[in-house]
Amino acid sequence: MVDDVVAWRTALAGRLDSLGDGLPSGVRRRAALVLVDDLAAMVAGHAHADVASFTGAMHGSGSEATVLDGSRAARDRAAAANAVAAGWDELDEGYRPATCHGGLYAVPAALAEAEAARASLGELLTAVVAGYEVATAVARLFPAPRPLVLHPHATLAPIGAAAAVAWLRTRSGGAVLAAADVAASLSMPGPFRLATAGAQVRNLWAAAGAVSGFLAVDACHAGLTADPRTMTDVFTQGYGHQLSEDELTSRPARFAILDGYHKLYAACQYTHSALEAARDLASAPGWDADQVESIEIATHPLARPLDSTAPETALGGKFSLPHVIAAVLATGRDDAEVFSAGHLHDPQVRDLRPRVRIVPYAPLPGAPHDRPARLTVRLRDGSTRTATCLSAVGGPDRPLTENQVLAKAAGLTADAAPAFGAQARSLVEGTTADDRLWADVLGLMLDVTPGATP
Repeated sequence: MVDDVVAWRTALAGRLDSLGDGLPSGVRRRAALVLVDDLAAMVAGHAHADVASFTGAMHGSGSEATVLDGSRAARDRAAAANAVAAGWDELDEGYRPATCHGGLYAVPAALAEAEAARASLGELLTAVVAGYEVATAVARLFPAPRPLVLHPHATLAPIGAAAAVAWLRTRSGGAVLAAADVAASLSMPGPFRLATAGAQVRNLWAAAGAVSGFLAVDACHAGLTADPRTMTDVFTQGYGHQLSEDELTSRPARFAILDGYHKLYAACQYTHSALEAARDLASAPGWDADQVESIEIATHPLARPLDSTAPETALGGKFSLPHVIAAVLATGRDDAEVFSAGHLHDPQVRDLRPRVRIVPYAPLPGAPHDRPARLTVRLRDGSTRTATCLSAVGGPDRPLTENQVLAKAAGLTADAAPAFGAQARSLVEGTTADDRLWADVLGLMLDVTPGATP
């Protein structure tokens, strides 16, 4: 087993070293789309009062890097502020082959380091690919037990952040893994339950991971290193995860960033199939939510623990299957505002939530239909209405198109950064030169002068 882990690490380091030859065009384009998607989520996230309050606490001294509200901070603090904003609305990019958000872990730290170090757009994109590759590889090697006990934002964010920053500083696969080992020892046992409980500290884990990523890279540079057994010890002995035999022996033919997904709905991805089923019912002729007597949702194992009927925060609502279903049935909408705090106390939504009963979807189909939902609503007149969604949009069989992601990004940033949409398209399509300073590109996207304080 030890030899297998050594071979796995050697292969991963080799994939990282190959990035020094430049990104293949498909990988480069995909990395740019992940970058744009997460940047737009940051811009939108910074509009929330709680995020703005946290960002204010992050300013302190230093102005090395941009916070996506247009302010500036030291690089690690800017990364922390942007990480909180990126995940706030549940609109950041994600990764289905293992339970994690590779972009959320890599992008905030990579942004800050690239700007502070005067790196180019191309160098930033490569660092995002490197951070994404390491975080997702670790997630696949140590798959989280079901039902989820620990949240991947806590266990994996330091690793993705450290890998991205180490790549920008060293361009060495071995050095990246050494930093990831230190970062693994700094990871956090954040309980998944806190997400379903709506505890906002869950949104801090990606931020803490970004800061820990910088700390891990600085520590390695100073000689405060771990060893190659560290990750295995942390995840198997510390967190109780099992090693995946399949991942140990597999050698991926392509970079993991190509297998990510993009989200349209501002709620936990595990709820999306139920969300779509509810929308189908609510958009049917003659629908009247006041006539609902009871609601049964048959769904997959990852969604069933999301059973709170009285969420108290927007985060709790996004991780509450009854709330997501009730909000859509009551409003007939699926836009981000429906899942904001404003609808938590809507009388009709509040009345519908306790009527939801969650049961297993049986038999459970295989991938890509392994996250299905079947919604059955009984009306007061005794009739029933049913809708089924085997796989929500954004899944492997229904991926968002590039134009859909760019339209989403433009919509999220239209008010705060009107130039963002056009600049994002140019970045993804490659008409923005990869040798251009990232600081200059970001300034154009936010319509601010690089280095200026708004």
